[in-house]
Amino acid sequence: MFWLGCEPCRGALASLNKVCCVPTSLAGAAVLSQPKEGFSLAGTPHPCVEISPQLSPLLQNHVLTLMSMAARIYKHPSLKNAINLVVVKVLVVDEEAAGPEVSDNGGLTLRNFCSWQQQFNPPSDRHPEHYDTAILLTRQDFCGHQGCDTLGVADIGTMCDRNKSCSVIEDEGLQAAYTLAHELGHVLSMPHDDSKTCERLFGPLGKHHMMAPLFVHLNKSQPWSPCSAMYLTEFLDGGHGDCLLDAPAQALSLPSELPGRGALYSLDQQCQQIFGKDFQHCPNTTEEDICAQLWCRTSSGEPLCHTKNGSLPWADGTPCTGGGLCWEGACLPQDALQPQPAVDGGWGAWSPWGSCSRTCGGGVQFSHRHCDHPRPQHGGRYCEGQRTRYQSCHTDECPQDGKSFREQQCEKYNSYNFTDLEGNQLEWVPKYAGVSPRDRCKLFCRARGRSEFKVFEPKVIDGTLCGPETLSICVHGQCIKAGCDHVVGSSKKLDKCGVCGGNGSTCRKISGSLNRSKYGYNDIVTIPAGATNIDIKQRSHRGVRHDGNYLALRTLEGRYLLHGKMEQDILIKGTILKYSGSMTTLERLQSFRQLPEPLTVQLLTIASEVFPPKVKYTFFIPKDVPFSKQKDKEKKSANVIRPMLTSQWVLGDWSECSKTCGSGWQRRTVECRDVEGQPSATCDRALKPEDIKPCGDILCPLWRMGPWSPCSQTCGEGVRTRNASCIHYTGTVIAPEKCSSPGPPPATATCLLRQC
Repeated sequence: MFWLGCEPCRGALASLNKVCCVPTSLAGAAVLSQPKEGFSLAGTPHPCVEISPQLSPLLQNHVLTLMSMAARIYKHPSLKNAINLVVVKVLVVDEEAAGPEVSDNGGLTLRNFCSWQQQFNPPSDRHPEHYDTAILLTRQDFCGHQGCDTLGVADIGTMCDRNKSCSVIEDEGLQAAYTLAHELGHVLSMPHDDSKTCERLFGPLGKHHMMAPLFVHLNKSQPWSPCSAMYLTEFLDGGHGDCLLDAPAQALSLPSELPGRGALYSLDQQCQQIFGKDFQHCPNTTEEDICAQLWCRTSSGEPLCHTKNGSLPWADGTPCTGGGLCWEGACLPQDALQPQPAVDGGWGAWSPWGSCSRTCGGGVQFSHRHCDHPRPQHGGRYCEGQRTRYQSCHTDECPQDGKSFREQQCEKYNSYNFTDLEGNQLEWVPKYAGVSPRDRCKLFCRARGRSEFKVFEPKVIDGTLCGPETLSICVHGQCIKAGCDHVVGSSKKLDKCGVCGGNGSTCRKISGSLNRSKYGYNDIVTIPAGATNIDIKQRSHRGVRHDGNYLALRTLEGRYLLHGKMEQDILIKGTILKYSGSMTTLERLQSFRQLPEPLTVQLLTIASEVFPPKVKYTFFIPKDVPFSKQKDKEKKSANVIRPMLTSQWVLGDWSECSKTCGSGWQRRTVECRDVEGQPSATCDRALKPEDIKPCGDILCPLWRMGPWSPCSQTCGEGVRTRNASCIHYTGTVIAPEKCSSPGPPPATATCLLRQC
């Protein structure tokens, strides 16, 4: 089983048919199950054994040779990303009962293996044996959803998901290296080249790239299609591959010699690995098939020769006519295969700034550069650092048309004529309630007045607010810090009055409560237009969810806005009011932006035996806006004559987040006080509100480790080093002290190339 640093494809199984820039280290592990005929496995005292130089060198060489071939493919500049495949662990399953259940069902085998391998993966990225993806090499012939000629199965886009980052490979000799690279591509979110998206963006891509579903012959000058490079770039730039940013502290050394030059891969052995131990190379190969196509027959001497459909070239480095060596399917003189000096890539100039994503309200524009000055060659490093930069543009406020930018994006789908079962056309509005933080930059829209919703776009337009309660904006599908001035990275905030950068001096706080009601609708307060930071709370009596008291919200025209018992968002001319629903013991209505029109808050009391309500409200209004609480005062006086409240929980304001980035906590005081405001111990502890909650939506800077230097000694124990950089969430290098402690992983390590 191999464990590598990669991620499977999201949402679908992907398989390879038999018919055939952020520097990233894929730390992986490999597991071998049911070893192939032709390989000898040393007996071991344990069912699962880590391979060492003393254990089955033949098998270890084969495994690491496959990984070396795949690693070379991932080094090609057509991938347009710096990907480094690293093997941290190899296990051999010596007893079938100790390993994952392997069958001819490819999908089921993948699920079994993904579950089984978790026990070997330490959860901490800093652990020397932690890996990012696991690969099972097996001789089992299994079937996929397209038939029983499947060579590999993986999930799409699940890299960094330790429960799903796996793939299963049928080992058919050296050709398995291409299957391995293909399935890792799926784990890194690459679809097949004939997918609808790829063909829509790039046209027909043929069958000569790594992600072709029917692999025929690899285009060695461009093994990766532009579609594969695009998907990988979006996957990494979207933060989905952040687990790959750390290079492992120790790794197994991959062979650098061409496989055909080794003792393990003679022509007869290549035939045995593919067809079985009774096969050997056909001696009467035609001149055009030398190096290009491997033909094999049984050792009994039958005249019929066998090969595989598509491309089955001799292994690179296999001796051929005239003392030459095979290379990429052709016989070349040995002089032509002398190692060329590696050329590391260099960044070209930044492109001009592109168009702004918005015409007002804070858009984003991009500038790009390419790794073509020079282009990496002969295994040289791909460029490291920012490939894309962005800045804010058109930050002036938009004209007030009563619609948010996200609302406009949802409205576009009204013209698609979606209808309900009765033929009524649906109107689409933004959905915020129930959307996980990681999905806030997807375009979730719900049908107005209904619970039905759809994800219309995987990314909202750049510059769209991440949510109604934040100033952060979406950039490339990620939530990025911004200020109320619509500038990325700005720390400007709205004050309690809703003024950008204000000091809170232009408004006044209005607060009140309702502790008594009659059957029917009871007016609590009419909130004027322009009010900000509205917070209305109705706490159930003694923790009874359905105590007969429910919040209601009415417009001046008499239209009621709260529908249903569940959490929902209420859209009022571009402003969102978040409603908790009535299924909780604390019914709550909140809005963080200026209210565009007056609203009357009411309490609906329907219980036959009335429970006393516990309603509190606060909001802020401009100082020049008149406001009278006369009705509320009259209600309060009634409570003085006949008090109905005993002790209750009194809540303080939430503190600032404990961390400026990453996951932090906010705290507040929660005190039990009696009707006189004095501390009390008679509050119902089962109803005590939370005094701590998680916070933080900005990614923390993290350490990015550079590649290891060559070993300081060619024999014996030496030292190798690497650089550490502190990377901001925007991709820029920042001061080391900005990265959290503990410090970076070790920058030096011992190494041993060979004994002297």
